[in-house]
Amino acid sequence: MKNRALIATVIVLLSAAAWAVSKDFNGRMWLAQVPALPSDGNSAYAQWVDDGKGTLTSGDAFNNVKNGINDVMRDQAQANLPSQSQTQQQVSAAQQMAQKYGTPEGQAELKNMTPDQLMALARQMQPQNAARAVSPADQAQLQKIGVYSGSAQVLEDVTAVMKEVNELESQWDADAAALDTQEAAEQAKLPVCRSGEAGVPSGVTTRDFELQFADKRIALAGRYLSKFAPIIGKLHADVLPEIDYGDDALAAWTQIQDPGLKQQVSASAHGAESLALSDVSTVEQLIEHLSQRAAKTAADKKVIQRRYADAKGC
Repeated sequence: MKNRALIATVIVLLSAAAWAVSKDFNGRMWLAQVPALPSDGNSAYAQWVDDGKGTLTSGDAFNNVKNGINDVMRDQAQANLPSQSQTQQQVSAAQQMAQKYGTPEGQAELKNMTPDQLMALARQMQPQNAARAVSPADQAQLQKIGVYSGSAQVLEDVTAVMKEVNELESQWDADAAALDTQEAAEQAKLPVCRSGEAGVPSGVTTRDFELQFADKRIALAGRYLSKFAPIIGKLHADVLPEIDYGDDALAAWTQIQDPGLKQQVSASAHGAESLALSDVSTVEQLIEHLSQRAAKTAADKKVIQRRYADAKGC
């Protein structure tokens, strides 16, 4: 049982580099597909699908980006499964390791190894990783693959942007709440139809009043969207270097000619591109969130229009 556990562990280590190339679209291309931040509530509403009752679901533009990125990730996960021949090689290598380290002495030696030593040991057991010269062309591509040195700065910059977003949304919340208070106060002053002792405003009066405040909320959304526009621009600028690095790393990986070497650096190249796609998702999610909030103001107006479609005066 110990040997089987050891074999399973080694197979996991050996298969860590078995990534495959993603779809043709890279991070920058997906970023270009992200819908633009709308300028007002009505243009935001056009980015969504209304069920006729005021409930909104994402439109095709948002879904195409989200589904596309998810497809890339799913393809990578599926391609990460080793082929039958790779599995056989990995099992053979694992069996050799089990024979060498299956003894109490070998187990003690493994236990004392660092994670880096374990990974190096696993790589040594791969037959295709025999010592070989690396061509100048492959060396040039290898220099483009690794950990992006600016990732920490990107994370810091994105965190700062999200703080700005939260602060601005809080102001939007406060202004929207003020409109609610104003509407409630003015609604009590609406002229009523004289119908017995308990007169109420006519349907036309109520409709026009509610539409007036619906328009105010749409206008408020437009004012705040204009304030968010430079923040979205800053977010684009913050993540673009990391996106370009991931795209370049993956492109370099596709150009490597040595199969064994290509397998070794596959995880690094695809990891860099995964960060790029994650950055694209960050931009998409923020724009989608702001668009939905603005679109809701237009959707609410349409609900009012439907509700009072047959409104009458006094």
